[in-house]
Amino acid sequence: MYVVDLVFNNSEGLNLTSEKIKKALTRSDWPLESFNGMTLALSPLLKSVDFLSHAFTTRLGGKSRTPLDSFNLGRHWPCDESKADAMQNRRQLCEIFAIDADSLAVPAQQHTNNVHLIDRELSGGPFQFPAIDALATAVKEQPLLLHFADCVPVILVDRVKKNICVIHAGWRGTAGGIVKNSLELMLEKMGSKPQHIAAAIGPAIGSCCFQTGGEVPQQLEKTVQNSDGLVEYKNDSAYPDLKAFNAMQLLDSGVEDIDVSNWCTACHPEIFYSHRQSGGQTGRQGALACIR
Repeated sequence: MYVVDLVFNNSEGLNLTSEKIKKALTRSDWPLESFNGMTLALSPLLKSVDFLSHAFTTRLGGKSRTPLDSFNLGRHWPCDESKADAMQNRRQLCEIFAIDADSLAVPAQQHTNNVHLIDRELSGGPFQFPAIDALATAVKEQPLLLHFADCVPVILVDRVKKNICVIHAGWRGTAGGIVKNSLELMLEKMGSKPQHIAAAIGPAIGSCCFQTGGEVPQQLEKTVQNSDGLVEYKNDSAYPDLKAFNAMQLLDSGVEDIDVSNWCTACHPEIFYSHRQSGGQTGRQGALACIR
């Protein structure tokens, strides 16, 4: 693990703030693992949760054709062959974990801060939930799958109540507090407590590659108690750390056990799909979670 070093005054309040910021900026080395020819990234923290199957996929090991080669999970490309390839790749992913692909819950993501609770087992899919960017469930064997190509994937797991939530947090969703909304749903409707939550923040675009105008960090900074060090400014541009903003939102809400991947999707287009690096001509990797 590595931490960005920050210097603060020694007052107790500032020390607590500095520890939060250090934690939000901490990155964990997530090794890539091969499963039947597919390359996946697994959170070291979530691997320790014995009732959970999870994966953050890469672009490696599937059936998709150029420019979506080869493990595209999204059905966004406007041709029937691509949509068929994506469904086959989803089935291939599910086979690894002995998951019923026909029960996959896959929302129609639109960069909202909306969360949907699935309270019954689904079958006969695929299922899509319009204008939803996070799914939560306590139903055993009900898999959740969301798609990404630079946006931040987050998986929350309540290790006591055995609840899960999978979140798609682009900058608009992050600015809208989708992680906070998801946690609030788990606390209010599923009986979770922040101290029981384990959070994994997966491969996404890093601040190294996420150049924005000033309005983006202004909106992001409103979502946390302190944003010192979460945005770098250089050459009249801002470089927000979306992973760190989501981690800080969780820390502000009382979640302490957070595992943030060191992978930047835009730095590694040979491994991950990246909307920004490709100019939008790319596929979608996924974050999958299922209670066993």
